Amino acid sequence: MRMLSEVPTGARACPPDCATCGRLRGAAAAAVLMTGGVEVTMADLAAAAGVPASAIARHCPEGAARIVADAYRRASGELFAEYAASFRLAESWPEQLGVALERMLRRLSQEPDVAHLCFVTSVSSGEELREIRQVFRARYVELLATEQARHANDEEELLPELALELMVGAVFRMIGELVADGRAPELPTLARDVASTARVFEPRVALTA
Repeated sequence: MRMLSEVPTGARACPPDCATCGRLRGAAAAAVLMTGGVEVTMADLAAAAGVPASAIARHCPEGAARIVADAYRRASGELFAEYAASFRLAESWPEQLGVALERMLRRLSQEPDVAHLCFVTSVSSGEELREIRQVFRARYVELLATEQARHANDEEELLPELALELMVGAVFRMIGELVADGRAPELPTLARDVASTARVFEPRVALTA
């Protein structure tokens, strides 16, 4: 499997608030979707950002691979923050799982390029993206462990960490498969299908839709 390409770094040739650099960095997710995440180059970022290829030589000295990794880290952080906040929108643990999942799917359906970056490219690309992915998966598991502990009456009701890891992995894989098939816009309507991948675990995911 080919890795996301690196572009040699060099001295910064433009100010930190350079508008062109901002456009190139902001186009990372779109460039990944456009190329499938394989061998993303500065030229790909330029095409996605609408920047002339002839104008990119003096911009973004960190290179394309780092830009994509930073975009993935930022998008994953925003997605996780919204998911975590969703647990304050319901009372019971099963309802919390359902609401958080529905809000995540809605967000991903609105940003197919981000969905592809977070759930497809991060699985098949280089080591840096896979390491970031592992960090965020661990955060989801930690969040679920904390939230279920808030509602459990005794330790016997708690899912072990391994079960939570399997739950997160199963849901992530299901989302990734749907996004890879070009079905990101359909995700909210497929909430029950996605949730079914978690129903082999207890507690069961409650959906309100």
